[in-house]
Amino acid sequence: MSVILTEALEDYLEAIYDIISNKGGVRVKDISKKLNVKNSSVTVALRSLREAQFINYEPYGVISLTPSGYNEARRISETHQIIRRFFVKVLGVNQADADETACRLEHAMAPSVMARFLQFVKFVSAGDYSHTHWTEDFMKFCRQNKFSPDNLASPVQYMNDSLSESEVDSQ
Repeated sequence: MSVILTEALEDYLEAIYDIISNKGGVRVKDISKKLNVKNSSVTVALRSLREAQFINYEPYGVISLTPSGYNEARRISETHQIIRRFFVKVLGVNQADADETACRLEHAMAPSVMARFLQFVKFVSAGDYSHTHWTEDFMKFCRQNKFSPDNLASPVQYMNDSLSESEVDSQ
């Protein structure tokens, strides 16, 4: 059965996968806590995921992933982790912002863009760039870059107003 998952259902599926990976089993309360939603919201989502044959679920029981649910959840989780690692290790973004943005991007990117992005990240990760120091050079560029206030596409336009100048300089 081919089902297009909504962003919310993908988040539920990823949460189920993560909890099972860490605890071995998952219940409604675990998902509710992880996603910071009400148990009733979890129950509605679980019914949809069961209907789509991604999970095995009976009220008050332990939830498990079907083979197709496992594969989809693993794909979503791995995509999230690759994007997050790229933001943290290559771009130097803090962990919380990287995680939140990765979650949004895993849903928003067109499949062709996601495929190319994942290829690029894997290329960068697999390559031996130790002799080029390009990641260090990029961080230096970020610290030294003088933002043009009249350039609307300048990175400064995207910086959080709460960042102090010293925080911007250290990024």
